[in-house]
Amino acid sequence: MSQRKDGPRLAAVGTCSFSPEQAADPDEFLAHNLAMIDRMAARAEDQGWSLDLAILPECTFRFAGERVEDVAETVDGKVVSAIAEKAREHATYATAPVQLRRDGRVYNSVVLLDRAGEPVGVYDKAFPVMMTDGSLEYGITPGREFPVFDLDFGRVGVQICWDLGFEEGWQALADQDAELVVFCTNPAVPVALRGRAWRHGYYIAASTTHPPAMVVDPTGRVLASTSEAGEVRIVRMDLDFRVLHSNCLWEWPESRRKEYAGRVNVEWDADGHEYLVTSCDADLPVRRFLETEGLLTGRQRNGRNTELQLKARGGPPVMPEPVERE
Repeated sequence: MSQRKDGPRLAAVGTCSFSPEQAADPDEFLAHNLAMIDRMAARAEDQGWSLDLAILPECTFRFAGERVEDVAETVDGKVVSAIAEKAREHATYATAPVQLRRDGRVYNSVVLLDRAGEPVGVYDKAFPVMMTDGSLEYGITPGREFPVFDLDFGRVGVQICWDLGFEEGWQALADQDAELVVFCTNPAVPVALRGRAWRHGYYIAASTTHPPAMVVDPTGRVLASTSEAGEVRIVRMDLDFRVLHSNCLWEWPESRRKEYAGRVNVEWDADGHEYLVTSCDADLPVRRFLETEGLLTGRQRNGRNTELQLKARGGPPVMPEPVERE
């Protein structure tokens, strides 16, 4: 059963690009990141919005040398505390990327903070990178779980950098009805992010140390991106949405569509070959609209399609033995 809330839920989400190479030391790097939050809040205000979520890039290993223990902090340390103060100042949720010391180990983590600067929860990077010395990010312990956090505007998951190359986390977040995935990273890898959003049907908002930072919608469309370091982008998204495949609307007559003009938005994306459906009417959440019209989401249609395939085939397809790929 879906864990989503019904009704339009608009959120102004900020991303940015900022390189640690532009900072002389950890304090200067932190100061620049705090300034990014200020710029996001100002950009949102220019649009007549209030910032709902400020996303910062992955924590940097530039100042760690080869011992993350020397730079790791606790959840109430300098980095998290400083970003928490900004969250309170702007009444926004915020990410605090940090090398986090906990229970005698160090994790590459994102602490998600609420509008009062209090921790909502922590995500630990599940797939840290193997470094040239054979370590995992100079001593980082891989995370084990993929939590989804219920914020006041929607269900949000987190992934970090090299997690992009592994399916487990992205699928786990989709299985828990995540509506937005925060991606704190070094590079964004746009083609991979578009594929992840399209495959799993959620928004992805990436902040990067190297441009582009970007926001991708659930059909794989790039809604905004940066082109140089120091830029911020704000996207206002409605997290009460559903994704419908092109064939989901085959049986829906044009005459019925006209009845919902001004109440329901049905946006077609030619690249993804899908529709993104949102509602402008608080009395007509997307779920109720689809049920009234007898329309299936892409996930629902895929499920029924798979049942028909299994029955007609007599079981799943036969897969070859995997070979070692170079």
